[in-house]
Amino acid sequence: MVPTTTNGSATEVNPRASEPIFRLRRWIHVLPFLPSGTSTYLSALTVLALLHAVGLLLFTRGFLLTRQALPDINDCNPIAASGNLDPACSLEPTHQKLVFLVVDALRADFVLPVEAERANPFYSNHIPLPSRLAQSAPAHSFLAHFIADAPTTTLQRLKGMATGSLPTFIDAGSNFAGEQVTEDNWLGQAKRAGKRIALIGDETWLNVFPRQSGVWHDGLVWPYDSFDVEDLDTVDRGVRTHVLELLEPARQREWDILIAHGLGLDHAGHRFGAEHRETTRKLGETNQLLEDIVERLEDDTLLVVVGDHGMTDRGDHGGDSREEVDAALWVYSKRPLVDASWFRHALDSERHPIAPLVRAASGASDFGDRFALDWLDKGLHRVTRSVSQIDLVPTLSLLLGLPVPFGSLGVPIPELFFRPSTLPVAPQSDTKPKRNFFGFRSGQPEQRDHETLTPLQTLLQATLLASSELSHYLMTYTSRPAGKDLLPSMAELSFTLELAKTAYKGAHAPGHVRSDMELRALEKFWAFERRAREKARVIWARFDPVLMGAGLVIWAGSLVVAYRLYSAASRGPGARFLVGRAVEGALIALCAGGLLSFAGAFRGRPSTLGAAFISALGAELAVLTTGLAVPRARSFPTPGALLPVLPLAAHAAVFGSNSMTVFEDSAVLYLLATLLLFSLVRGFAAPEARLRWRLVAFSTTAVVAVRLMAVSTICREEQIPHCRPTFYLAPGSTASLAVFALSVVAALIVPSGLRASLATSKSDEGLAPVFIGVGIRALLLSASAYWAIDLALAATSFSPAGAALANIAKTGVARVVFIGATLGGSLIWHFLPLCIRIHRDQIRNAAGEPIRTQIQVIGFANALGSTYLLYFATVYVALFVVSPPPAQVSLTLHLVVIQCLLEIFDSERDVRHLETAMTSTVSLEAFLHDSNQG
Repeated sequence: MVPTTTNGSATEVNPRASEPIFRLRRWIHVLPFLPSGTSTYLSALTVLALLHAVGLLLFTRGFLLTRQALPDINDCNPIAASGNLDPACSLEPTHQKLVFLVVDALRADFVLPVEAERANPFYSNHIPLPSRLAQSAPAHSFLAHFIADAPTTTLQRLKGMATGSLPTFIDAGSNFAGEQVTEDNWLGQAKRAGKRIALIGDETWLNVFPRQSGVWHDGLVWPYDSFDVEDLDTVDRGVRTHVLELLEPARQREWDILIAHGLGLDHAGHRFGAEHRETTRKLGETNQLLEDIVERLEDDTLLVVVGDHGMTDRGDHGGDSREEVDAALWVYSKRPLVDASWFRHALDSERHPIAPLVRAASGASDFGDRFALDWLDKGLHRVTRSVSQIDLVPTLSLLLGLPVPFGSLGVPIPELFFRPSTLPVAPQSDTKPKRNFFGFRSGQPEQRDHETLTPLQTLLQATLLASSELSHYLMTYTSRPAGKDLLPSMAELSFTLELAKTAYKGAHAPGHVRSDMELRALEKFWAFERRAREKARVIWARFDPVLMGAGLVIWAGSLVVAYRLYSAASRGPGARFLVGRAVEGALIALCAGGLLSFAGAFRGRPSTLGAAFISALGAELAVLTTGLAVPRARSFPTPGALLPVLPLAAHAAVFGSNSMTVFEDSAVLYLLATLLLFSLVRGFAAPEARLRWRLVAFSTTAVVAVRLMAVSTICREEQIPHCRPTFYLAPGSTASLAVFALSVVAALIVPSGLRASLATSKSDEGLAPVFIGVGIRALLLSASAYWAIDLALAATSFSPAGAALANIAKTGVARVVFIGATLGGSLIWHFLPLCIRIHRDQIRNAAGEPIRTQIQVIGFANALGSTYLLYFATVYVALFVVSPPPAQVSLTLHLVVIQCLLEIFDSERDVRHLETAMTSTVSLEAFLHDSNQG
């Protein structure tokens, strides 16, 4: 083609200038597709899969939050070659040894003293030793709420107590997979300082710190399985035996840090709940272990007892309620921990030595950052100290004379540093220069070397060291590409830190009242650390609505694209053209996204996410703006057909409201009942009495079953006090026995109900009676036997031998039922012939002579449906055996609803066929009548 000008003269053009563009467009449209129609469909599915992947990527990056873990460590060596302690690294150690005891699921009110009128007989005041020593020797004992950051799974809590970092949402999924700590931590610092660390108890510690990490001392590791919830005693017995052995004088020199982690209390909670005699027994054993440890404790050994998380009264812990995040902390030493002046005034008095800190933390927006807490629901009316779990990291590090780990966001606990101390002499030339925090060598004014510090100065020095490392971490984190999320907050944090530095320097300037300026500096450093932690928690625990919204936009657009591709699927060229347009639009948008990324349009977020969003959006717009004729649908759904869609649409809209999301169970109950009422109303208009009876009967039965399912409730934390849980029942109570009896009845009648359902379509043929009537019934009754043994173990007392035998029998029954349902049932179902029976009948003439054979296939009308019902029965058995009796009753009601829905759909199909036939007959008669009249 030769382009021409307006006057008709030919204008020469360079064909090579436009040829690459045409070739590129032809390659985009043609290359991905072969002539066959199958490849066209695969290409269309590939485009849709990519769009869904981009939407999922964007949404999850905004919803499943992550935090960049930095491998840096605080390499400040507090001990110089000369033996001097560098004051820029740590404080002088108060103790040479540490016993760190983790009692899994040790909730705060299990340890703190509870008022008698609010005390629970199962778990209140059964560990009295910590509170008794805190009252008799307050300078030697520190007892507090220990606030964990959600998620409160053991792995995340161990990581938090080791590194001092905050978890993110995505960390919850790694609790059972295990995840090694790659960040700096106080155990690694202790190992580098030459400490010998022993481990006894929960093997989860080996997931966090594997043997090859070098943290554990050879020959001092005794791990135990953490997943045998049925076993309440093996781990605790091992912990008790080895801990007391290592505390004997003859073995005191073998270790420096002893970490023990008991699981019996957590397993008792999971197995029986907090309100059970087994929980009481485990609390008593814990108290006895503490008494034995305190009795053997040396003067240079510090005892720290912590709960990694709490638990609900049902033994659950995920972080949704205060019961799950409020654990206990107890620190004890035979040497004084705090100066006596700490106790001269009440904690909430303005005359207290650190009154400004208490006042500043009293109004903290975050629950875990408040200085003191009450727990009125649990009878804790006294003003009890609260400590964030991550505050333990700098506290232990400084008490042991170790550097504060890099990345720790914790604040030193004031009670453990408000004491006189000596500022050691800084080394001169035998250590490398340290980071300059104030402009002084080694971070301190030279004239302060070997100075005797007052209690306030010791606390200030500890807070200063933590602030120094925190400042270094923030600067390092925000300098990395993945750390830009904290960058907008750095200006405010830097200003707060400069105020603290100025106050600290002013405390040593001539002419100032040192104590007043030191208290002011302490308050400023405290404000900096708390503010930094608040900013980090907001960033790492806050959803990104922009990325989530971008993901939802791509998802919504992909639905429209899918509809257009589906509509054009009947025409191969049309589908190929649309897919080609999608690829072309994606490439053009990708180029535009690259330019925007280069221009800095995606500042604050990864440029790859912005490019992916623009590419996917360009592909969708290219498809949606392409004019392609789509054949009209031959018929449109009737209003009656669209009516059942409304409850589904309403359920999707529920998640747009926070209140409706909280009460989703009530919304689902209402919408499901509404959906069933549609069928009930339509049943009255059925053309046959038999169909009317079936529709009305099955719809009514389904509605009643749905309402009965709602009787069993599990309440969310936000639903209290508008919801009362009924799912959990005390073992041995009348209600629990009644529910168990109902579950046994369900095990007996469900097989009969399934056979009756098959009999309506004459599908109860072949091996179906044996499969359901014998196999399914036997497995269901065996499952009931399993829960009968479990109920007996929970409600009555057994001898150790009897309990062991009962557990063996219970486990054996459970394995037989589960394997029989999943493996055996599936194999039998796979090879089972169809549920039909072939009946041969001889057709005879008037003389009685056979003329032909008539074959009748009984059950053929529902040959496939009956087979799938048998498979569904095996799934029901597998769920039945792993569900407690209340859940078994609910599960059976679910089965009833499903069966009713199947019968309702079958009857409605028959109604439609009858109405179509009747309409056709009436139309034919009218046509014939009009013809005759004509």
